[in-house]
Amino acid sequence: MQLVDVDDRCIGGLKTWPGTELPSLNRIVVTCKAVGVADIVSVDNPEVWREGYQGSDYLVAKVQPRTLLQAESNDVETSSLADAIISDYQRIRTIYMSSQSIASNELPPFARTAIEAIPSFENANIVQDESLVWTMIETWQMLCNTIRQAKRSQLQSTVNDLSVEIAMQSSGPLQLPVRRESLPENVQRQLDEMEQSATKDFVESGMDPILPFQEIITTRNHLERVKMLSVMIKRERSRLEAKESLIQAFLQEELGDLADGIDWSGFN
Repeated sequence: MQLVDVDDRCIGGLKTWPGTELPSLNRIVVTCKAVGVADIVSVDNPEVWREGYQGSDYLVAKVQPRTLLQAESNDVETSSLADAIISDYQRIRTIYMSSQSIASNELPPFARTAIEAIPSFENANIVQDESLVWTMIETWQMLCNTIRQAKRSQLQSTVNDLSVEIAMQSSGPLQLPVRRESLPENVQRQLDEMEQSATKDFVESGMDPILPFQEIITTRNHLERVKMLSVMIKRERSRLEAKESLIQAFLQEELGDLADGIDWSGFN
């Protein structure tokens, strides 16, 4: 990682109303960006790993930069791969940003705003520029995190609304927050099934912001890493376009049924 910025948020000298001095709040926030992969050569203080260790030290290790193997490829292959990645990525970004898009309408405002802020990577040589590849991988992971947080927020809102609605039907005053164990068993099962279904749908979407990126990091071949990123992006484009087509076909069918039910005899 490369250190980009340091924000000192330490607070000291605060006192309570009677005048008692409060302990200092030590907090420093750093902003970093990924620039490569390093392998751990050795750990200087392995005792930190041992069970029962009472200290507060961090693990300190010696590392060395990992040299990526250059796979054999031709200019046509790399150029085609780069064009496909940029095309798929920009199409996904457009779908999520479009106010007429079903995908966009599924997201809360904070998620749409976050997606609008991500770069477009127009005319980027994504295959030849290794640092640009890391930037795009990081950007794609940010998008995955944004989608996950949006889905989690929507699910939690639905769960809360249903929990409060059921709790209000019982006698006595409403106690907030509503504890799930206080709800009827059938409602608890319904909430569990909602969460399991949402989890399954998200996993199947392929937008997990952790495991696929760990797989990308472990590869030692730069071109293969780019190909893995390409597969992830292309899969999301296919998913979104299939969903858009399905919903548009449903809407057209509904409009057709509505038109068939209208008496057109009075129109010229």
